[in-house]
Amino acid sequence: MRLSLFSRLVIGYLAVFALVMAVSLYALMKLRQFDDITQSILETDNPVLDYEKKLADSLLSEIRYERKFVISKDEALYREFVKFKGDFERYVGEALAMADPKAAATFAEVRQEHQRYQELFSKEMTRLKMRQNYPQAWYGTEKSKAVDHIFEVLDRLKSDTQQDTYKKVRTLADAGGKARQAALVITVASMIFILVISFVITRSITKPIAVLKNKTREIAQGRLDGNLQISSPPEIRELAAAFNLMCQKLNELEKMKADFFASMSHELRTPLTSIKEGTGLLLEGVGGATTDKQQRLLTIVAEESHRLISLVNSLLDLSKMEAGMMTYNFEKSSLAPLITKAVVEITPLIEAKEIKLETEIPAGLPSVKMDRERLLQALRNLIGNAVKFTPRAGRVRVAVRSIDDKLEVSVWDTGPGIAPENLKTIFDKFHQGTHGGAFSANGTGLGLAIAKHIVTSHGGQIWAENHPAQGSTFIFILPY
Repeated sequence: MRLSLFSRLVIGYLAVFALVMAVSLYALMKLRQFDDITQSILETDNPVLDYEKKLADSLLSEIRYERKFVISKDEALYREFVKFKGDFERYVGEALAMADPKAAATFAEVRQEHQRYQELFSKEMTRLKMRQNYPQAWYGTEKSKAVDHIFEVLDRLKSDTQQDTYKKVRTLADAGGKARQAALVITVASMIFILVISFVITRSITKPIAVLKNKTREIAQGRLDGNLQISSPPEIRELAAAFNLMCQKLNELEKMKADFFASMSHELRTPLTSIKEGTGLLLEGVGGATTDKQQRLLTIVAEESHRLISLVNSLLDLSKMEAGMMTYNFEKSSLAPLITKAVVEITPLIEAKEIKLETEIPAGLPSVKMDRERLLQALRNLIGNAVKFTPRAGRVRVAVRSIDDKLEVSVWDTGPGIAPENLKTIFDKFHQGTHGGAFSANGTGLGLAIAKHIVTSHGGQIWAENHPAQGSTFIFILPY
């Protein structure tokens, strides 16, 4: 199934959106991890350390007032002892309520030892009030053991909590480093993915459009073969099918036009030939004597008949060339005699316009595989055009030179030149360049088109160059 342009764009955008969502989810997951660890430190580890310090301070105060009371039996000291005892028990209860299971077990052990310490002191206090003799040293030793045990447990709790905090901080640091690396990798991968997706989608759109653009240029240049094969996207495939259909119709029209010109040219040749021959006979006096005025009129008719026959012949030649039916007799021959012959043929017009015609034909030019008659026809058209558009007393130069296994022939004139917009279309049939003022000349627009067909059939190339204020140059090259 071929995807449409809209579907490709939607899929591309969805892919990019999915990638952005995946990156966002990963970032949220990492932020949640950071938040959990930070909350654990703030809500568990730091309060545990605070309660450890409060319990240690309360226990020290208890011990201090307990010992003073044992010595002085002052009730005020006992009340202070009871106060700090209450603080200790309250702190233990709060710590048990907020601590994690491991810390809670430690606080429970502290509470148990504290209760043992309180029981020992309570028994000692009872004996003191009853003024009984009791093993004071033993009670002191046991109370000291209970207190030392409490401090040991609190120290262990403090050390474990600090280690846990340190581990969590290290975990945060490691997670931050990994997150940075992952973010860098994801960013690079995302950019590459987006670029690849963009390139693939853009290429799938621009490539067939480029094919259509090139095909449009070919159609503009007269190549009407409908051979576009574009299968995707569907919209452009339909456009390509429309292009092919258009080319088919244009080819049919072109064939109809060529057939029409060939048919009309063929049909016109016979009566024109009869008119020419009849006019010639009248000029020779076959039909009787003619006056001077009749002679002038018959001369005009003969010249126009000759011009029409030349036009018909040109149309027939061009129709054959375009249909690929023109026959060529190729043989190795020198180009110099053909140039000389074309120049000699046009000498009367050159002398009438007082034009200076120069030829630059170096000796020892290599022979070229060519059809002498057809190439002479192309030279006649090019040199004739140059002379026709060159003003009186102007200059025309025909030059030949060998370049890179090819012969280059150039025809330069001092005429009005060619408009820049006509340089590429000057060789199209029925096209005549726009020349200004007195240099405008009527013509069929077939000479350059025929010259191009002939040069191309010889494996060469032909083009025109414009030289403002210096006329124009027509150049063609032929391989050896």
